[in-house]
Amino acid sequence: MMKQLLFALAAIFLLFVPGVYAHTHLESTNPAEGETVTENIQTIDLAYGGKIEEGSTFKVIASDGKEMAIHSISINEGVLSGIMLDPLPNDTYTVEWDSISEDGHPLTGSFTFKVNAPKTNKEEDSAADTTEKIENDVNSLVDTLKDETNSDEDDEGSFWTLIIVTALIVLVLTVITMYSYKRWLVKKTKK
Repeated sequence: MMKQLLFALAAIFLLFVPGVYAHTHLESTNPAEGETVTENIQTIDLAYGGKIEEGSTFKVIASDGKEMAIHSISINEGVLSGIMLDPLPNDTYTVEWDSISEDGHPLTGSFTFKVNAPKTNKEEDSAADTTEKIENDVNSLVDTLKDETNSDEDDEGSFWTLIIVTALIVLVLTVITMYSYKRWLVKKTKK
């Protein structure tokens, strides 16, 4: 009798325990929950304790509510990885994830992390290049305005041409208006 009872308990254990552990769960993330990352980051990984299905995804949201652009998301042996379009700027981020376990059970959750990476020389060079470009554009605009001012002084004929054309347009419009008014008066008097 004892042997049968132990056999029954073992059978029940084997039947129900796999069902308890069948649901996949999030085991770890990179970056980790609450971590402060001190280098440029462009990849986020979510590692699950089992397989997850296609359609599993996540989004990365900055502290101002802006959703950051993700270039691609892939699933490889229970790891959901996303590559950002650009390295994340210094800020606090929330990752909101929606995954589907192997048995079709939906999983959702979120975690936060912070990026506090030093500025790279590339960013400093980019700022210097932008400043230099703006200075060059302003200098070019000033030179262009000087050239146009000088050409206007040298070419007074274009000024007088503009005056004459404007006067002719006004004269033609006046003649047309007077002719239309005269026709209107003639029609009105005939009634």
